[in-house]
Amino acid sequence: MKRWGASLLVGFLCWQLVDTTLPEALAVAFTCYVGSVLLANVGQKIAILEVIAFVAALELLLVPTITYWVFPASMPVESAEYLAYALPAYGAFYAGLTLVWSEQKLNHQDYIRAARDYLQDKSQVALVLLLIGLAGFTVKTAFPDGPTIIGALPSYCLFISVFYAYYSNSPLKEVILLVVSGVLLLYTIREGMFGDLFFWLTLLLIFFAAGRQIPLSPPLKSGAVVVVCTLLLLIQSVKGEYRRNTWGYQRGERSSNPALLGDLLIDRLTQPEKIWNLSHLYLSLARFNQGRMVGSAMAKVPTHEAFAKGEVLLAFLYPFVPRLLWPGKPQTGGYENIRRFTSLPQSQNTSINLSPVGEGYVNFGYGGIVFSCLYGLLLGGIFQAVFRVAERVPSAVLWLPVLFIGCLTMETDLLSTWGSLVNNLIFIGLLFWFLKRFGILL
Repeated sequence: MKRWGASLLVGFLCWQLVDTTLPEALAVAFTCYVGSVLLANVGQKIAILEVIAFVAALELLLVPTITYWVFPASMPVESAEYLAYALPAYGAFYAGLTLVWSEQKLNHQDYIRAARDYLQDKSQVALVLLLIGLAGFTVKTAFPDGPTIIGALPSYCLFISVFYAYYSNSPLKEVILLVVSGVLLLYTIREGMFGDLFFWLTLLLIFFAAGRQIPLSPPLKSGAVVVVCTLLLLIQSVKGEYRRNTWGYQRGERSSNPALLGDLLIDRLTQPEKIWNLSHLYLSLARFNQGRMVGSAMAKVPTHEAFAKGEVLLAFLYPFVPRLLWPGKPQTGGYENIRRFTSLPQSQNTSINLSPVGEGYVNFGYGGIVFSCLYGLLLGGIFQAVFRVAERVPSAVLWLPVLFIGCLTMETDLLSTWGSLVNNLIFIGLLFWFLKRFGILL
């Protein structure tokens, strides 16, 4: 209740001191509440759901609201119309994600300790996972359009090898961490995809924080927030210029330039005023404005494009049909959604997407609020199911980052998130089964 009280006070102050509407004030209050829950739970539990909830609140509520204050002409619909859908849709998503699944009896730290005990005689497994990850990364790099089952999915083992090395107290844990860090940095430079770097670091940090014997102190948490915000601003500061010099129009027209990236980083770190200023802060926040995509869809559907009437539900079937058997299977990514349901400019080299909340609207109108709740239930239910599995296989909790790496942001669609969950789950199951046949127990 204290968190709600403080958050509502912030919303009330915005309502009184800033020329804002009641829905906008509630959007700010809701985001403050979700952020305070995340901050409180980091170090107490594996706060993946809290990260998902906060990022969604940032993208759907806070950043669009700030944009309505600062640059309202950039938003496709009026604030009242947008928040009449986005605010209850987010509330329904949050309820499904965090409130319905009772976690009171689940002590995440106990599960991590159980995983640590389980791995004490399995230090060699970390090296096996590292080798699988390196093989997958090599295939992914050489054949970016190849099947994910032999490229992208095995490459995730790189990050999980860090957990196995750390919790099994492997003598190679420092070497494994160094190799994985180098590979992640190499991928970032080569592809210019800084999101993977940020989200994997976030997942690793919240996981290790939950496994600490000594709880994180409030000053340490506050310092971590400052570091994370600085890293995010630094990434946003260099990302655009780096991509302009290394990307073409098509996805295949990308190159790497380590020297350029190094120069950009040195320039920003030696001149911090280029990072910490109001103009850059607003532009960085605007990058997370998912309301622009959802609002554009609300402006176009159903006036110029009919409701899809449940086509989104077909996404639940797509992951079970191999592309080898269905060459025309829809691709993940935002190109088709943005082209069909919005009036925004789009290129094949872009990563923007409509979001599951936006898909709910273009399929069901305001019935998308119910759809958003069901989407939250899906993510929350899978998260809880992993802990049920961990009661039999303690190391299962260490694979949570792999399961949810594709679900951390609303800048996606149901096809991408559901496909990521299903494919990752199948891969993990096959990996456990296959290695067990060689006497290697994950």
